[in-house]
Formats: sequence, C-alpha cells, structure tokens
Amino acid sequence: MKQINQIKMKKYLRYFKNIALIFLEYPFKNRNKAEANKNLQKLIKDKSIIKLHMGCGARTLAGWINIDTQYHPYENYLKFFGEKFYPKEIRGTKSDFYPMDVTKEKMPFGDNSVDVIFHEDFIEHIKQRDQVSFLAETLRVLKIGGVHRINTPNLLSSMRDNSDFSKGFLGVYFGEWDDHLHKNVLTPNSLQELALMIGYSKIKSGERLKMMRLLL
Repeated sequence: MKQINQIKMKKYLRYFKNIALIFLEYPFKNRNKAEANKNLQKLIKDKSIIKLHMGCGARTLAGWINIDTQYHPYENYLKFFGEKFYPKEIRGTKSDFYPMDVTKEKMPFGDNSVDVIFHEDFIEHIKQRDQVSFLAETLRVLKIGGVHRINTPNLLSSMRDNSDFSKGFLGVYFGEWDDHLHKNVLTPNSLQELALMIGYSKIKSGERLKMMRLLL
C-alpha cells in the first residue's frame, strides 16, 4: 500500500510540475510567436516565390521559409553530414526560420499561396494520423500546379536489404523504427495512395540528388 501511495504521489507531483511549466512558459511562447509572425510576414513580403522547407532541423535553406519546432544552428548538421548536401551557397540563417509544430496547428499561409514544399527525413517521424493532416494542410496552402517534394525512406527496400523473413520475428529488421525513431515508414505505393486520397493530382518518383538539384 505504501508503494502504491508513493507512485500516486509521484504522478501528482509530475502533473503539477507540468502545469507550473505551462504557466511559466506561456508568456514567453506568446512573445516569441509574435516575433516569429512578424519575421514571417517580412519573409513572405520579400519573396515572389514562396518555398517551404518543412522539418528542416539544422539544415536551413537560403531563400526558403524553414519550419520546425525549434531552431538549430547549421553547424549541428555539418558535424554529422558534412558539406555534400549542404554547401555554403544554399545555407540559410535564423532569419529564414519559422517555429511551429505542423502536427498540432494550421499553417499561417492562405489557401493556394505556396509555390513549393519540400522535406526530407521528416514524414516518417510522425504518426499516420499526423501524416494525413499534414498532407491535407500542405495541399490547402499549395498553389494549383505547385510542387510538393518528399524525400523519405522506402519501407520495401529497407526490409528487402536488411531483413530475413524466413527467420520470423528474429529476422525482422527493427532498426528502421528503433534506431532511427521512425513512426510510420511508407512505401512508394502507400504514399501515392495517401496523397491521391487527400487530393493530390499527380505523383512522381525520382532520384534524390536529381530532384534536389531541380528544387534548389
């Protein structure tokens, strides 16, 4: 009984701690959001073509509106990946960044207002529920004839290259989820079915580097 009461007390303390943190962070979040919205309007005003880089992490792109939950300096990206996919001429700064969680709120862009949307190693990190809402929201803001480029792992090739299903459970490559923290990994067909269901009209598959050069 004593142990049960201690567990309950820890839960209560954790609950009230979270409530306190919410109240402490609330004014700062509002202030930071207001500053971010002001900067966003400047970014939009200065651009004839609106390009969104979703889930950018530390890889902010010059000339794009880079969106993620928080800003990370680009040095964090170079530390692990080097300059091959992130040369100096395409590097953005904090002024190119807009903070938001696209799985929890509507994007601050009008209908049919965005020309290009791009993300890589992002969509597999969100739940299926959020993948549906994210693709619906990106479709809303994308102009007719606009481009939404997705770079994401292929579940089929990952399982084919790393699993031995003849061994049953022990032959499954769980690293696709456990090592990379992926939540819902897609196949080309499942991504196409999802996009067509939501309302995208045309889906094309291509090589990563070739399609990146076309975008950047």
